[in-house]
Amino acid sequence: MRSVYGVLTILAGIAMGSAVQAQMSANPPEIAEGVRAFGDKLGPNVVKGVTALYRPLHAAASKDGVAVTKDIAYGEGERQKLDLYLPANVPTGAKAPILLFAHGGGFVRGDKQDVAHFGYYFAQRGIVTVLINYGFAPQARFPSGGEDVGKAVTWLRNNASVHSGDTRSIFVSGNSAGATHAATYGFITSAAVPDDGVRGLILMSIPTADAENIGPQDKVYYGEDASQYPQMSIIRRVGDRKLPVFMAVAEFDMPSIQRQNKRLIDALFDRDGRLPNYKTALGHNHISIIEHFGTADESLGPDILEFIRENVAKP
Repeated sequence: MRSVYGVLTILAGIAMGSAVQAQMSANPPEIAEGVRAFGDKLGPNVVKGVTALYRPLHAAASKDGVAVTKDIAYGEGERQKLDLYLPANVPTGAKAPILLFAHGGGFVRGDKQDVAHFGYYFAQRGIVTVLINYGFAPQARFPSGGEDVGKAVTWLRNNASVHSGDTRSIFVSGNSAGATHAATYGFITSAAVPDDGVRGLILMSIPTADAENIGPQDKVYYGEDASQYPQMSIIRRVGDRKLPVFMAVAEFDMPSIQRQNKRLIDALFDRDGRLPNYKTALGHNHISIIEHFGTADESLGPDILEFIRENVAKP
Protein backbone atom coordinates (compact mmCIF):
# COMPACT_ATOMS: atom_id res chain seq x y z
CA MET A 1 0.00 0.00 0.00
CA ARG A 2 1.28 3.44 -0.87
CA SER A 3 2.34 5.74 1.95
CA VAL A 4 0.10 8.82 1.86
CA TYR A 5 2.76 10.84 3.66
CA GLY A 6 5.38 9.65 1.19
CA VAL A 7 3.26 10.61 -1.81
CA LEU A 8 2.53 14.05 -0.39
CA THR A 9 6.25 14.49 0.29
CA ILE A 10 7.06 13.65 -3.33
CA LEU A 11 4.42 16.06 -4.64
CA ALA A 12 5.63 18.83 -2.34
CA GLY A 13 9.17 18.17 -3.49
CA ILE A 14 8.13 18.42 -7.13
CA ALA A 15 6.38 21.74 -6.48
CA MET A 16 9.27 23.16 -4.45
CA GLY A 17 11.77 22.00 -7.05
CA SER A 18 9.76 23.80 -9.71
CA ALA A 19 9.78 27.06 -7.78
CA VAL A 20 13.48 26.92 -6.95
CA GLN A 21 14.58 25.89 -10.42
CA ALA A 22 12.46 28.60 -12.06
CA GLN A 23 14.62 31.19 -10.28
CA MET A 24 17.89 29.84 -11.64
CA SER A 25 19.81 31.85 -14.18
CA ALA A 26 19.68 30.98 -17.86
CA ASN A 27 22.53 29.49 -19.83
CA PRO A 28 25.51 31.62 -20.88
CA PRO A 29 24.68 34.19 -23.60
CA GLU A 30 26.80 32.35 -26.16
CA ILE A 31 24.43 29.37 -25.97
CA ALA A 32 21.36 31.50 -26.63
CA GLU A 33 23.12 33.41 -29.39
CA GLY A 34 24.35 30.17 -30.95
CA VAL A 35 20.86 28.68 -31.03
CA ARG A 36 19.28 31.83 -32.45
CA ALA A 37 21.89 31.96 -35.21
CA PHE A 38 20.43 28.81 -36.75
CA GLY A 39 16.98 30.41 -37.11
CA ASP A 40 14.01 28.15 -37.82
CA LYS A 41 15.80 25.74 -40.14
CA LEU A 42 16.63 22.09 -39.53
CA GLY A 43 19.35 19.98 -41.09
CA PRO A 44 22.45 17.98 -40.20
CA ASN A 45 24.44 21.16 -39.58
CA VAL A 46 21.80 22.43 -37.14
CA VAL A 47 21.65 19.14 -35.25
CA LYS A 48 25.43 18.92 -35.04
CA GLY A 49 25.86 22.59 -34.17
CA VAL A 50 23.25 22.78 -31.42
CA THR A 51 24.26 19.50 -29.77
CA ALA A 52 27.87 20.71 -29.79
CA LEU A 53 26.79 23.84 -27.90
CA TYR A 54 25.15 21.80 -25.16
CA ARG A 55 27.61 18.89 -24.93
CA PRO A 56 29.92 20.61 -22.41
CA LEU A 57 26.95 21.60 -20.25
CA HIS A 58 25.65 18.03 -20.14
CA ALA A 59 29.11 16.67 -19.36
CA ALA A 60 29.50 19.10 -16.44
CA ALA A 61 26.01 18.54 -15.01
CA SER A 62 25.63 16.58 -11.78
CA LYS A 63 24.62 12.94 -12.07
CA ASP A 64 24.18 12.55 -8.30
CA GLY A 65 21.15 10.96 -6.72
CA VAL A 66 20.21 8.81 -9.71
CA ALA A 67 20.63 5.06 -10.28
CA VAL A 68 20.72 4.13 -13.97
CA THR A 69 20.04 0.72 -15.51
CA LYS A 70 20.43 0.53 -19.28
CA ASP A 71 19.20 -1.60 -22.15
CA ILE A 72 16.37 -3.48 -20.49
CA ALA A 73 14.29 -5.36 -23.07
CA TYR A 74 10.62 -4.38 -23.06
CA GLY A 75 9.87 -6.39 -26.21
CA GLU A 76 11.49 -8.82 -28.59
CA GLY A 77 12.60 -6.29 -31.21
CA GLU A 78 16.25 -5.29 -31.50
CA ARG A 79 15.47 -1.67 -30.62
CA GLN A 80 12.81 -2.39 -28.01
CA LYS A 81 15.07 -1.45 -25.11
CA LEU A 82 14.67 1.04 -22.27
CA ASP A 83 16.88 2.79 -19.72
CA LEU A 84 15.68 3.37 -16.15
CA TYR A 85 16.66 6.53 -14.23
CA LEU A 86 15.63 5.99 -10.63
CA PRO A 87 15.63 8.79 -8.04
CA ALA A 88 17.35 8.11 -4.74
CA ASN A 89 15.25 10.58 -2.77
CA VAL A 90 11.90 8.75 -2.75
CA PRO A 91 10.69 8.19 0.85
CA THR A 92 10.50 4.58 2.01
CA GLY A 93 7.14 3.07 1.10
CA ALA A 94 6.26 5.85 -1.34
CA LYS A 95 5.75 5.53 -5.07
CA ALA A 96 7.11 8.17 -7.44
CA PRO A 97 5.35 9.21 -10.67
CA ILE A 98 6.74 7.67 -13.86
CA LEU A 99 7.76 9.64 -16.96
CA LEU A 100 8.26 7.57 -20.12
CA PHE A 101 10.08 9.42 -22.90
CA ALA A 102 10.61 8.66 -26.61
CA HIS A 103 13.44 10.48 -28.41
CA GLY A 104 13.16 12.27 -31.74
CA GLY A 105 14.90 11.59 -35.04
CA GLY A 106 12.55 11.91 -38.00
CA PHE A 107 11.25 8.33 -37.57
CA VAL A 108 14.56 6.92 -38.87
CA ARG A 109 17.31 7.79 -36.36
CA GLY A 110 18.15 8.77 -32.80
CA ASP A 111 18.87 6.91 -29.60
CA LYS A 112 17.87 7.08 -25.94
CA GLN A 113 21.50 7.72 -24.96
CA ASP A 114 21.24 11.05 -26.78
CA VAL A 115 18.70 12.26 -24.22
CA ALA A 116 20.34 10.91 -21.05
CA HIS A 117 20.37 14.47 -19.68
CA PHE A 118 16.55 14.38 -19.77
CA GLY A 119 16.58 11.21 -17.67
CA TYR A 120 18.90 12.70 -15.06
CA TYR A 121 16.95 15.97 -14.89
CA PHE A 122 13.64 14.42 -13.96
CA ALA A 123 15.02 11.61 -11.80
CA GLN A 124 16.88 14.19 -9.71
CA ARG A 125 13.51 15.82 -9.11
CA GLY A 126 11.83 12.68 -7.81
CA ILE A 127 10.41 11.21 -11.03
CA VAL A 128 11.08 7.63 -12.14
CA THR A 129 12.20 8.36 -15.70
CA VAL A 130 12.23 5.84 -18.53
CA LEU A 131 13.93 6.49 -21.87
CA ILE A 132 13.00 4.15 -24.71
CA ASN A 133 14.23 3.20 -28.14
CA TYR A 134 11.73 2.11 -30.78
CA GLY A 135 11.69 0.64 -34.28
CA PHE A 136 12.77 2.79 -37.23
CA ALA A 137 11.03 3.33 -40.56
CA PRO A 138 10.77 2.02 -43.21
CA GLN A 139 10.83 -1.36 -41.48
CA ALA A 140 8.55 0.06 -38.79
CA ARG A 141 5.46 1.85 -40.12
CA PHE A 142 2.53 3.61 -38.48
CA PRO A 143 1.28 2.81 -35.84
CA SER A 144 4.32 0.80 -34.71
CA GLY A 145 5.78 3.71 -32.72
CA GLY A 146 2.65 3.92 -30.61
CA GLU A 147 2.66 0.16 -30.23
CA ASP A 148 6.27 0.25 -28.98
CA VAL A 149 5.30 2.88 -26.42
CA GLY A 150 2.46 0.61 -25.34
CA LYS A 151 4.81 -2.33 -24.87
CA ALA A 152 7.04 -0.17 -22.67
CA VAL A 153 4.01 0.88 -20.59
CA THR A 154 3.06 -2.79 -20.21
CA TRP A 155 6.60 -3.64 -19.12
CA LEU A 156 6.47 -0.91 -16.46
CA ARG A 157 3.18 -2.24 -15.12
CA ASN A 158 4.41 -5.83 -15.08
CA ASN A 159 7.75 -5.02 -13.44
CA ALA A 160 6.85 -2.57 -10.69
CA SER A 161 9.25 -4.22 -8.26
CA VAL A 162 12.17 -3.32 -10.53
CA HIS A 163 11.54 0.43 -10.61
CA SER A 164 9.24 1.09 -7.61
CA GLY A 165 7.36 3.76 -9.57
CA ASP A 166 3.64 4.39 -9.27
CA THR A 167 2.09 2.45 -12.15
CA ARG A 168 -1.13 4.43 -11.62
CA SER A 169 0.74 7.66 -12.43
CA ILE A 170 2.49 7.14 -15.77
CA PHE A 171 3.11 10.10 -18.08
CA VAL A 172 3.96 9.41 -21.71
CA SER A 173 6.19 11.92 -23.45
CA GLY A 174 8.37 12.50 -26.48
CA ASN A 175 9.93 15.12 -28.68
CA SER A 176 9.61 15.37 -32.46
CA ALA A 177 8.96 11.87 -33.89
CA GLY A 178 8.89 10.57 -30.33
CA ALA A 179 6.02 12.98 -29.61
CA THR A 180 4.10 11.48 -32.52
CA HIS A 181 4.63 8.01 -31.06
CA ALA A 182 3.57 9.19 -27.59
CA ALA A 183 0.41 10.80 -29.00
CA THR A 184 -0.33 7.78 -31.20
CA TYR A 185 -0.29 5.61 -28.11
CA GLY A 186 -2.22 8.08 -25.96
CA PHE A 187 -5.04 8.73 -28.41
CA ILE A 188 -5.12 5.77 -30.80
CA THR A 189 -3.47 2.47 -29.89
CA SER A 190 -4.44 2.62 -26.20
CA ALA A 191 -8.00 3.82 -26.72
CA ALA A 192 -9.50 0.34 -26.44
CA VAL A 193 -7.60 -0.46 -23.22
CA PRO A 194 -7.52 2.82 -21.26
CA ASP A 195 -6.91 1.26 -17.82
CA ASP A 196 -3.14 1.41 -18.22
CA GLY A 197 -2.21 3.91 -15.51
CA VAL A 198 -1.37 6.68 -17.98
CA ARG A 199 -2.42 10.04 -16.55
CA GLY A 200 -1.27 12.45 -19.25
CA LEU A 201 0.73 13.17 -22.39
CA ILE A 202 3.69 15.56 -22.66
CA LEU A 203 4.35 16.42 -26.32
CA MET A 204 7.25 18.58 -27.49
CA SER A 205 7.38 19.79 -31.10
CA ILE A 206 5.10 17.09 -32.48
CA PRO A 207 5.73 16.97 -36.27
CA THR A 208 2.76 15.00 -37.65
CA ALA A 209 -0.39 15.55 -35.61
CA ASP A 210 -2.24 16.04 -38.91
CA ALA A 211 -1.22 13.10 -41.11
CA GLU A 212 -3.20 14.52 -44.01
CA ASN A 213 -0.67 17.35 -44.27
CA ILE A 214 2.65 15.56 -43.76
CA GLY A 215 5.83 16.37 -45.63
CA PRO A 216 7.37 13.98 -48.18
CA GLN A 217 10.06 12.97 -45.69
CA ASP A 218 7.41 11.58 -43.32
CA LYS A 219 6.01 9.13 -45.87
CA VAL A 220 8.82 6.74 -44.95
CA TYR A 221 6.78 6.10 -41.78
CA TYR A 222 3.21 6.75 -42.98
CA GLY A 223 3.51 5.13 -46.40
CA GLU A 224 2.41 6.43 -49.80
CA ASP A 225 -1.30 5.57 -49.64
CA ALA A 226 -2.91 8.93 -48.88
CA SER A 227 -6.32 7.28 -48.46
CA GLN A 228 -5.02 5.90 -45.14
CA TYR A 229 -3.89 9.25 -43.78
CA PRO A 230 -7.22 10.34 -42.24
CA GLN A 231 -7.33 7.35 -39.87
CA MET A 232 -3.66 7.92 -39.03
CA SER A 233 -4.28 11.55 -38.15
CA ILE A 234 -3.98 12.27 -34.42
CA ILE A 235 -6.12 15.40 -34.65
CA ARG A 236 -9.05 13.23 -35.75
CA ARG A 237 -8.56 10.85 -32.82
CA VAL A 238 -8.18 13.08 -29.75
CA GLY A 239 -11.71 12.20 -28.70
CA ASP A 240 -10.96 8.48 -28.64
CA ARG A 241 -9.28 8.89 -25.25
CA LYS A 242 -9.50 12.13 -23.29
CA LEU A 243 -6.11 12.32 -21.60
CA PRO A 244 -4.76 15.62 -20.23
CA VAL A 245 -2.09 17.08 -22.51
CA PHE A 246 0.90 19.37 -22.04
CA MET A 247 2.28 20.73 -25.31
CA ALA A 248 5.42 22.70 -26.05
CA VAL A 249 6.85 24.14 -29.24
CA ALA A 250 10.07 26.05 -29.80
CA GLU A 251 10.01 29.71 -30.79
CA PHE A 252 12.28 28.79 -33.70
CA ASP A 253 10.69 25.48 -34.59
CA MET A 254 10.23 25.08 -38.33
CA PRO A 255 6.98 26.61 -39.67
CA SER A 256 5.71 23.13 -40.59
CA ILE A 257 6.11 22.02 -36.96
CA GLN A 258 4.37 25.12 -35.67
CA ARG A 259 1.45 24.53 -38.06
CA GLN A 260 1.12 20.93 -36.91
CA ASN A 261 1.08 22.02 -33.27
CA LYS A 262 -1.57 24.64 -34.00
CA ARG A 263 -3.79 21.97 -35.57
CA LEU A 264 -3.45 19.78 -32.51
CA ILE A 265 -4.21 22.72 -30.21
CA ASP A 266 -7.33 23.46 -32.25
CA ALA A 267 -8.42 19.82 -32.08
CA LEU A 268 -7.94 19.72 -28.29
CA PHE A 269 -9.83 23.01 -27.92
CA ASP A 270 -12.72 21.55 -29.91
CA ARG A 271 -12.61 18.46 -27.69
CA ASP A 272 -12.43 20.21 -24.31
CA GLY A 273 -13.80 23.70 -24.90
CA ARG A 274 -10.54 25.17 -23.63
CA LEU A 275 -6.91 25.35 -24.63
CA PRO A 276 -4.56 22.56 -23.54
CA ASN A 277 -1.61 23.23 -21.27
CA TYR A 278 0.77 24.85 -23.72
CA LYS A 279 4.04 26.74 -23.74
CA THR A 280 6.36 28.27 -26.33
CA ALA A 281 10.00 27.71 -25.39
CA LEU A 282 11.41 31.16 -26.11
CA GLY A 283 14.82 31.31 -27.75
CA HIS A 284 14.81 27.61 -28.64
CA ASN A 285 14.71 25.65 -31.86
CA HIS A 286 13.75 22.08 -32.76
CA ILE A 287 16.95 20.67 -31.23
CA SER A 288 17.56 22.92 -28.23
CA ILE A 289 14.01 22.39 -26.97
CA ILE A 290 15.21 18.99 -25.72
CA GLU A 291 18.93 19.74 -25.32
CA HIS A 292 18.37 22.43 -22.67
CA PHE A 293 17.12 20.02 -20.00
CA GLY A 294 19.68 19.49 -17.27
CA THR A 295 21.28 22.91 -17.75
CA ALA A 296 20.62 26.22 -16.00
CA ASP A 297 17.89 26.92 -18.56
CA GLU A 298 14.49 26.17 -17.00
CA SER A 299 12.33 26.93 -20.04
CA LEU A 300 10.11 23.84 -19.70
CA GLY A 301 11.19 21.71 -16.75
CA PRO A 302 9.16 23.42 -14.00
CA ASP A 303 6.03 23.48 -16.17
CA ILE A 304 6.29 19.75 -16.88
CA LEU A 305 6.84 19.02 -13.20
CA GLU A 306 3.76 21.06 -12.33
CA PHE A 307 1.71 19.22 -14.99
CA ILE A 308 2.78 15.90 -13.48
CA ARG A 309 2.00 17.11 -9.94
CA GLU A 310 -1.48 18.24 -10.97
CA ASN A 311 -2.36 14.96 -12.70
CA VAL A 312 -0.89 12.15 -10.57
CA ALA A 313 -3.22 9.57 -9.12
CA LYS A 314 -4.28 10.98 -5.77
CA PRO A 315 -3.85 8.90 -2.57
